[in-house]
Amino acid sequence: MKYDVVVIGAGPAGSSAASALSSLGHKTVIIDPCDEKKVCAGVLTAQYVRKYGVNEAFVERKLKGVRIAFRDVKAEINYRQAVEYSIDRQAYDNFNVNEAIATGSELRKDLATSLVETDSGVSVSVSTEKDTIDAEYAIIASGISDLSRQFGGTTKYAFCVQQKKDVEPDHYFEMDLHKDGYSWIVPKSDHVLTGTSSIIDYPDIPGEKGLIPIDGPVEKTFSDKILLTGDAAGFVSPFEGEGLYYARRSGEIAAEILSGVMSGKYQMKDYEDRWKKEFDFSTLDIISGLLSSDRALEMFVREIRDNTRFHALVEDILTKENKKLSLTDKASFIKVLKHV
Repeated sequence: MKYDVVVIGAGPAGSSAASALSSLGHKTVIIDPCDEKKVCAGVLTAQYVRKYGVNEAFVERKLKGVRIAFRDVKAEINYRQAVEYSIDRQAYDNFNVNEAIATGSELRKDLATSLVETDSGVSVSVSTEKDTIDAEYAIIASGISDLSRQFGGTTKYAFCVQQKKDVEPDHYFEMDLHKDGYSWIVPKSDHVLTGTSSIIDYPDIPGEKGLIPIDGPVEKTFSDKILLTGDAAGFVSPFEGEGLYYARRSGEIAAEILSGVMSGKYQMKDYEDRWKKEFDFSTLDIISGLLSSDRALEMFVREIRDNTRFHALVEDILTKENKKLSLTDKASFIKVLKHV
C-alpha cells in the first residue's frame, strides 16, 4: 500500500501534521514506537493557549507566572493577562495522536530505521523494524535523532535530566539561570518536576535523560520530498526552551504546504517561507546572546526585580504579547545587560 504522506514521529508536530492532512483527504500514516516517555517540563505557554486553548484531559495546573533566579538574586513575574498551564505530557501526546487517528490517519507502532528519497524523485521509502512503507512525501517529526540528522535536522542541543519530586506544588514555573544552561521546577497536580540542562554533558544527577535543541532553526527544513518539523527542525525557543507551540504549529504549516504541493498550489520551498514569516526567533536570540556571562545573568534578573519597565518588557516577551522588540526595547536590553 502506498500513502500520500508518511509522518515519522507521533509527538505534537507529527500528530498535528497527520491530523490536518487526513482532514484534507490525504492518505496518511504515522510511524512511532509509542514506547518512550518524553523528557519535557510540560508547560503550555500563553502563546499556545491563545492559539489552541486547552483540554481538561491533559491539564494539571493553571500557572500564575514565572520565577526567575540567578544565585541569590530572584525575581517574580505575575502575568497580568496571560494564562499558562502545566500539563501531563504523556496524556497530551495521547490526546493529540488520538485526534489524528479520529480524522483518518493510520498509526503504526514501529520504529523507523531509515528513510530514502528515490532516485527518480517521485516517492520516499521508509524502512522500519517490521516493514517497508512507501509514500509520495514524508514529514520528519522525530525530534533529535539519527534519522532527522541525516536530512539536515538539528545537531546542536543541550543535555537535560528531569526527575519527579513528591513535594507540595504551587502555581509558578521556576527557572534558575546559569551561563551553560538552566534548571527548572514545574508544578503538577500533586508533585513537581525538576530538571537541569547543560550544553556540556548530562548533569551528574539521577533522573530521566533527554535532549533540547538549541541555536534555533536549522539551515534548511525541506528537500524535494521531505519536510522537517518541531524539534527536528530546531523549532525551540533558545531562551526558555519552549517547543510545544512551535511543534504543533509547524506540523500544521507542513500539512498545508504538502497538501498544496500535491494539488499544484505550492512548492516545497514555500514551507520554509511560511514558517520564517510566522516564527520570530530574533527577540529570543537577542536575549540568549546577551546572557553570556554571570554578570549579565545577575543584571538581567536584578532588573526584572527592580525596573518596572524592564519587568513588563520581559513579561511581554515570555508571553509573546510583544513578538518583536522595537529599537527602543533593544537598546534597553543592551544597556541593561552590557551594564552601561
